[in-house]
Amino acid sequence: MQTVKIDRIINTDCARLMSKIASQSVDLILTDPPYGICYRSKSRRLSRQTVEGDEAPYIWWLHEAARVLKDNGSLLCFTRWDVIGAWHTAIEYAGLRVRSCLVWDKGVHGMGNTKAQFAPQHELCLFATKADFEFPNGRPVDVIRVAKMPSADMIHPTQKPVALFEQLIKVTTLPGALVVDPFAGSGTTAIAAINTDRHFLCSEIDHTHFTASCRRIATHKREYALRAEMRDQDPIKP
Repeated sequence: MQTVKIDRIINTDCARLMSKIASQSVDLILTDPPYGICYRSKSRRLSRQTVEGDEAPYIWWLHEAARVLKDNGSLLCFTRWDVIGAWHTAIEYAGLRVRSCLVWDKGVHGMGNTKAQFAPQHELCLFATKADFEFPNGRPVDVIRVAKMPSADMIHPTQKPVALFEQLIKVTTLPGALVVDPFAGSGTTAIAAINTDRHFLCSEIDHTHFTASCRRIATHKREYALRAEMRDQDPIKP
């Protein structure tokens, strides 16, 4: 049994969160951790924000990830091309097997060196599993096309679209599954879990981001409950 309540986000670091989770109790870990690239947003509104702990890849939480995942559980971990080798090695060293590298096609390219670098239009996500994992709804493709969020809608410098995380949750788990995110950021994993009828447990070490994500999740829960109530009252619902 978990020693922490589920369906909430906690203001703590990833190691403390994972240490409170029972072995073989988690269906999916879906996370976008600090890559080790000293990230700073190019958005003018978010340009003063950095990602805490992003000076070097912090990978030791992966051993705890392997412990808490069920034997048929899986890990989806976003990363970047210049540090993907370190993450691949660390994931396998922790006892998981890297099965695929997913590509998120954002539809539009970002910034970078405009004279000597290809315009970046994608992000990478390593998919790793325990020994008994099988896709619950058939084999998905490894390229996911979801539009990047407008900067004006972001509350975190590396915020991912909810639709992207919903797809990842649906193809790897069934309703009622427990999804964990030890680097919650803006709370996107929690929102996607709610929308897909999964449970969630998240942590965020930065208090500012934690507070913002709590507000976002609370607002979404109210709106989600209201929509569900309206559907239940609809006399012509299918």
